[in-house]
Amino acid sequence: MVATSLLIVIAAVFDVPTGAESVFAAAAAAAAAAAAASGSRAAAMPMWCVSNDPCGICCACVTHFLLFFADYVVVFSVLHPWFGAEGKFFFHSFCFVGISLLAVCSHLRAMLTDPGAVPLEYQPGHLLEQQGSLPMCSRCNGFKPPRAHHCSQCDRCILKMDHHCPWVNNCVGFYNYKYFVLFLVYMHAGCAYTAMSCGVFVWEGRGHGGVPVQKHGFLLFAFVLTLSVLFALTLFLVWHAFLVATNQTTIEFYSNRFDASDARARGEVWRNPYNLGMRGNFEQVFGMSRHPLSWLLPSLKPPP
Repeated sequence: MVATSLLIVIAAVFDVPTGAESVFAAAAAAAAAAAAASGSRAAAMPMWCVSNDPCGICCACVTHFLLFFADYVVVFSVLHPWFGAEGKFFFHSFCFVGISLLAVCSHLRAMLTDPGAVPLEYQPGHLLEQQGSLPMCSRCNGFKPPRAHHCSQCDRCILKMDHHCPWVNNCVGFYNYKYFVLFLVYMHAGCAYTAMSCGVFVWEGRGHGGVPVQKHGFLLFAFVLTLSVLFALTLFLVWHAFLVATNQTTIEFYSNRFDASDARARGEVWRNPYNLGMRGNFEQVFGMSRHPLSWLLPSLKPPP
């Protein structure tokens, strides 16, 4: 059934041309028949995990280490010496640890969620010969839907692939893009909290010796480290907010620039065929909701 839902998403969400809709309808019917014949095989599918990338595994471990390091610095080296065992200490600790836990959950979801791998068992070669509208992937030896690209690290075609991110040890695609963006949001909030806490704590303790001398270097190191990460995350978060708002991926952004340039040379105006409007574009990534603020909350519901 996972394969069936993927094919339905390809046909319905991305609004492929009419000539290709019959291809997707036939492929979806074949997928449903295969799923019915296989019984509970789909339910026994293992959790998605990229295990052939040592660099990605190391980067994911480093990410979690930095999160727990930030927790230790802020809670035990800043908040507790600053406020003592008072209500403000528990309030700020609860807020910061909550942000860290949301970042960890988003990271795990982005890492362990199937990003949208096109099923290998569906290769409608005869339909391609009849329609002539869908390309074939020479590496997967299967049909390649619109907006899908082959990832050499995952060795699969990924639906709406943005990039392969070593920090989450996974491709960023249609089904885990929301978790990736939320991970950036929570990491940005956590780094801002850490940098501000360390900076203000050291600055206020300079005049009256509130900060022990031996802790100055440690807190300054944490401040510079988180400030550097915060700067990089700000650029990255703004970039992906732009991509979500315009319904593009990083790969499509560069190809769309060439398409727009060719259209201008012909005296035409190029428009992104997948642009649903800003709210529609955000809903495609974060899901349908009456309240946009609810997009910031983690959810197990797949998009859109």
